[in-house]
Amino acid sequence: EILAITKDLKTPISVMAVGSWLHANPAIGKTILAGGHDLGNHTYNHKAMLHLNLKEAQSEIERGKSAIMASVGSAQKYFRPSGTPKSNATIRKAAIAAGYSNCITYDVDTLDYQDPKASAIVTNCMKGIKNGSIVSLHFGHKNTVTALPKIITELKSAGLTPVTLTNLLS
Repeated sequence: EILAITKDLKTPISVMAVGSWLHANPAIGKTILAGGHDLGNHTYNHKAMLHLNLKEAQSEIERGKSAIMASVGSAQKYFRPSGTPKSNATIRKAAIAAGYSNCITYDVDTLDYQDPKASAIVTNCMKGIKNGSIVSLHFGHKNTVTALPKIITELKSAGLTPVTLTNLLS
């Protein structure tokens, strides 16, 4: 549903995919890329990475990378740690060892994973948004799907153009 919304509204996104989800839905990776979106690694099991030791962090990142490679044929270039908006030295070391030179963070947390009403997701997005912001939204939450068209419309009305990480960081 999210990919259909972004297609209808001509809005590219960056999907930081959990490897176990890609493993269960291997065709979705190619669908994401074919839609003009970015695909990145968001670990394999979505564990709270700040609580992992180096070996555990490396395993999560490498398994996520393997799932992406199985889905689309390459590792892709973006990694975002799970369970935290920021990385730490252990996460960065594990990411670099896996071939990811940067850990992507976000500055706008919609809290959509807590399943608030769609209107709260929109409000949480718009109250902290600025040019260059990275917004955290999650697949698998119905109210995120409901909120997404309004978020995109409000962003565009505010003069902001949603882009992929590739465009943002280039």
